[in-house]
Amino acid sequence: MFCASSFLVRSGPADLNLQAQLVWGTNNEKPDDPKLKEVDPGVAEKLRKVFKWKNYFEVKRQNFTVAAGSPKKVKMSDDCEIEVQSLGSSSIEVKLYGKGKLAVRKTQKISPSELLVLAGDDKDDTAWFVVLSQPAK
Repeated sequence: MFCASSFLVRSGPADLNLQAQLVWGTNNEKPDDPKLKEVDPGVAEKLRKVFKWKNYFEVKRQNFTVAAGSPKKVKMSDDCEIEVQSLGSSSIEVKLYGKGKLAVRKTQKISPSELLVLAGDDKDDTAWFVVLSQPAK
């Protein structure tokens, strides 16, 4: 005897491609460190609208993928790490760790035209930021 059936298999939420930038904000001019470069003008303009610093330098940039239901840890520097989890429907939870301690926890939807910015104070009247975005395809 032959039995046929049909069924629909739905996949879970799609993996989420993200970009994280570790950014240093300051009112000083660019230091001589060749590793530092100015952030993209669009990102700098968005940061200037919210924060007080006039110069923003990229310390590190990483592209990564967050699989649905599986948190992804991304080391941005010796002292800075983020953990990102996809919650579905373009919502993410981000945990920012500074020197191994949880500094910020944030849940937000992310879209290709928006930035998710996590910030912390630094010494000498400067600040550091982790800027999350969805890179252009």
